[in-house]
Amino acid sequence: MVMPPPMDSTATTTLRPDSAVTDVHVHAEPPVTPGSVLRPRFRLVVVLVTVFVALAAAAALWQGQVLLTWDEPIQRTVESQRGGSLDRFFLTISRFGSTIPVLTLGTLAAVVTWRRCQAVGTAVLVATFSRPLLEFSLKVLVDRDRPDFERLVAGNGPSFPSGHVMASVALWGLLPLVVSLYTRRRSIWWVSVALAAGLIAAISASRIYLGVHWFSDVVGGLIVGAFFLLGIEALLENRHLRSPCALLGSCHEPGDGLPVSPDDEATGVVTASTAVTGRWSDSRANPAKPSSSGSGVRTSTTSIDAET
Repeated sequence: MVMPPPMDSTATTTLRPDSAVTDVHVHAEPPVTPGSVLRPRFRLVVVLVTVFVALAAAAALWQGQVLLTWDEPIQRTVESQRGGSLDRFFLTISRFGSTIPVLTLGTLAAVVTWRRCQAVGTAVLVATFSRPLLEFSLKVLVDRDRPDFERLVAGNGPSFPSGHVMASVALWGLLPLVVSLYTRRRSIWWVSVALAAGLIAAISASRIYLGVHWFSDVVGGLIVGAFFLLGIEALLENRHLRSPCALLGSCHEPGDGLPVSPDDEATGVVTASTAVTGRWSDSRANPAKPSSSGSGVRTSTTSIDAET
């Protein structure tokens, strides 16, 4: 009597590679994030922190006389270029960084995205209402006077860092994150990145053009804004780990504490998406790697009791 060969003591789970996963939301795999730019570049972080501390210290001491070495010539040069069409443009674009529009649009964005992804809704809401507190604290600490040559609008309160610039980064800097919830096309996502960058740059320039901020105020606002977005990303990662949204997909293995679809549980097939941790900036951390060239699959083995 011929006995069948004993069964292997391991079971094979087949994982579909990323190339087999279609229609993945950009939210699960964003091409770039603040964290992916800053975290691997320690020297860049050190330089940015050093520049900001130096600017803040110089602005706080002797009413910023050191900074006026270049701030005043820049201010006078910019103001000398004013004209009717430019005046209207910068007056209009500056409103996109004003307090009421930013708070209104930020709250609306949080409400709209909440049902799509609670982590994003929370991040947008925190960014919208924590930024004014950070801005007020820094301005009171530095307490620098605003330029007062030929203002086109009223400027209230201390000058450093620029609140409009910080507000524009806090709101429009999150535009790609919001857009990522509603598209699978990276080209559309990149358009939102370009739009956000353009708005932030234009709002920043408007504050100098309108005569209410020094150049160094704007630079300080941009640096603070960059690290502010980094903090918001950390919050988003934490919220995704606690409550991953559906757009991240079945990007994990059974038993890791995250939900598994019934089909995957029944078949033993787990989608090998790169958003393993459910984090915004770690979406490229664990790309699927086929076990051999051209195989199209990779396998993992799990020990089980042999059946006879």
